[in-house]
Amino acid sequence: MDENCETTTVNPTPLFPPPCEESANSCEGLYTPQVKKEVIPIIRQQFKSLEEAKTFYNNYAFEAGFSVRINSSKTDKNGHTIRKEYVCYKEGESKSSEASQRQRGLTREKCGAKLTVVKNREGEGFVVTQFVEGHSYALTTPKKVHFLRSHRRVSVAQKALTQQLAAANVSTSQQISVLQLQAGGLQNIGCLRRNIYNSRKDTRKYLTGHDANMLKELFQTEKEKNQGFMYTIEKNDEHRMTHCFWADATSRKSYQYFEDVVVFDTTYNTNKYSLIFAPLLGVNHHEQTTLFGCAFLSDEKSESFEWLFKEFLKAMPGPPPKMIITDQDPAMTNAIANAPPNTFNRYCIWHIVSKFSKKLGALAYKQHYEEFKKCIWNSENPEEFDATWAYVVGKFNISSNTWLQYMYGIHDRWVPAYTKHIFSEHMTSSQRAEISHSFFKRYVSEDNSMLDFVIRFDRALARVRHNELDLAHKDINEKPILKTACLMEKRMSELYTRHAFKKFQEELFQVGAYVVTKFHEDAYRCVWKVQREEMEDSRSGEISVDKSSNHMSCSCKMFEFDGCPCRHMLAYFFIMQIRELPSKYILQRWTKTAKSSRVMDDLGSNVKEICGSSIFVRRQSLFQFASTVIDDAVLDEEGTEIVREVLLSSQKKIALMRSSCQHGSATSVQLPISLGSQHGLKEPHKVRAKGCGKRLKGGKEKAIKTSLHKMLGWMRTMTITTKTTMTLTMNELHGFADMKRHGDCNDLEDLGLT
Repeated sequence: MDENCETTTVNPTPLFPPPCEESANSCEGLYTPQVKKEVIPIIRQQFKSLEEAKTFYNNYAFEAGFSVRINSSKTDKNGHTIRKEYVCYKEGESKSSEASQRQRGLTREKCGAKLTVVKNREGEGFVVTQFVEGHSYALTTPKKVHFLRSHRRVSVAQKALTQQLAAANVSTSQQISVLQLQAGGLQNIGCLRRNIYNSRKDTRKYLTGHDANMLKELFQTEKEKNQGFMYTIEKNDEHRMTHCFWADATSRKSYQYFEDVVVFDTTYNTNKYSLIFAPLLGVNHHEQTTLFGCAFLSDEKSESFEWLFKEFLKAMPGPPPKMIITDQDPAMTNAIANAPPNTFNRYCIWHIVSKFSKKLGALAYKQHYEEFKKCIWNSENPEEFDATWAYVVGKFNISSNTWLQYMYGIHDRWVPAYTKHIFSEHMTSSQRAEISHSFFKRYVSEDNSMLDFVIRFDRALARVRHNELDLAHKDINEKPILKTACLMEKRMSELYTRHAFKKFQEELFQVGAYVVTKFHEDAYRCVWKVQREEMEDSRSGEISVDKSSNHMSCSCKMFEFDGCPCRHMLAYFFIMQIRELPSKYILQRWTKTAKSSRVMDDLGSNVKEICGSSIFVRRQSLFQFASTVIDDAVLDEEGTEIVREVLLSSQKKIALMRSSCQHGSATSVQLPISLGSQHGLKEPHKVRAKGCGKRLKGGKEKAIKTSLHKMLGWMRTMTITTKTTMTLTMNELHGFADMKRHGDCNDLEDLGLT
């Protein structure tokens, strides 16, 4: 049929003679499809099943240009179908009053085209008893036939592909673009965008009530694939899931290498139950964030955090961390005090200093904060901090401020002068967790089920780990540019990762600007003063060397809390003619070989990482192979025909294989679930976290928001002489800003928009 033709030919006489009087309409003015003879149903044609009959008639309808629906069905006393009638979608008469608010137009046009099949009395299957060929309307052209309902279907492969694309955070419109590219046009996809949405909605509905069971079954599958995978699920008396912790083999191995510091912070709005998501993070040898474990919690009580920390330590193949960085949460503080022994709980300094503007008041904050900032960050030791704090508080007469008193009472948990003797990888806040949450939230949303969340989270995690692999590759194949000719720099460029070496190199490069002089010596130790040569009033570093152990420490404590020798220590080495950095001042965690040691699990077997197969990978492999064959075949007719015959043969073999599989297991989308109730878990109740939806805002952000509210209120009161309310779009708001820049508007300063 010509694709440019808008209607089919009006032909009261069938193209092929009907086998009996019931095979076609005899009325004039009917539209008879012009299609190949082999696709036209005939009287007494037999089918093995109703599905085969429907498929045959629907294929005919596709060629002809109409859609098919079931009109009637008849069953016997045993409930078996003995008769089925398929009709054109325009069969019947539409009933709609003038007052109807129906959005869609009317489609029924009393079309009499239909196909009737009945149970074959002489054998198995069904036989055609009635076939009416003519239609009462102009049929759809080939370019538009994909819009008809019976010809729109999301295939199993398309469902699998869209599920994996959605898990990779690809929007539905972009998914359609991928399908369009593969199919060679939108009209060849076989479905519309709303069919993709409906398919996803149907899947969610089908899985409702099974989320907790599916999550547990997914974890069991991962455990079977890799014994290094660990998980724990808690449930209440109603068998509803309350807490869940999991960690894969890679995370557990990372903890073995980099267990010294853990950053812990919770985040919200990551799943449809509003469960609190609690990842435990660290820093690897490339100074990248690495994941140690994850958890879902139903509340933020001390008992829940304590349960999490105990499960975390139980799963990790190493000792408790030296430090855990958290925000100033009493529940977390109590839990850490009870769960991980000998672990220092450091408070995030960013959360604390960001509250100064609120706790001091706007005027006091503007006048005094710079002094507090110098006191907090520049104090080198506890004595200096105490003295400076007392001076600032007394100077500005704010010693009665309750919040300041409380902050000073816990200064040993957040002030650098009190905490830098403990290794923390140079971290003073939990902002690394905040940044991590921001990254992962690109992949997950509050609409995700727990199963969806874990699958999407794993994909995002794979991207993070691939970045680590990229840096490891560069460490092996790229050499850093040296700034000096000293042997120590060359040696450390071979040992350190590029990020650790960059920090070391900067300290080494500053050595020439420092002068080292002996300051004090007794029977036990020797103290050296290291100061910048051109800045006599600058703060100097003091190197203390224990004579019995030859151990050296610096007053700046850079090596203790960061693991990198400071410029003061390096200057002392050069004075002492030490050309290679002693091994005890080289932390293994910052070297290229930090992950070279083996990690043993609880059973003593080597932990292995196993990747599962992906239908997307198989699909891409087949497409690449098919593209190569097709490119060779299309050069001539003979090659094209060979490929066509092979594809038809393959299609028949695959259909035969599918039909022989029980319950269609081979055609279903592969999910790591059985929807069984053998686990006895119910979905968790939706919870309301105390921090849900809240985010710390700066003073400038608050002022801008307040000003916008004022401006919008002012705009609502503005009316034109016609008494019509004037509304402004965001583009017009930007226009106001442009007017201000050009001097045409003087009210923006009052509104806070300058």
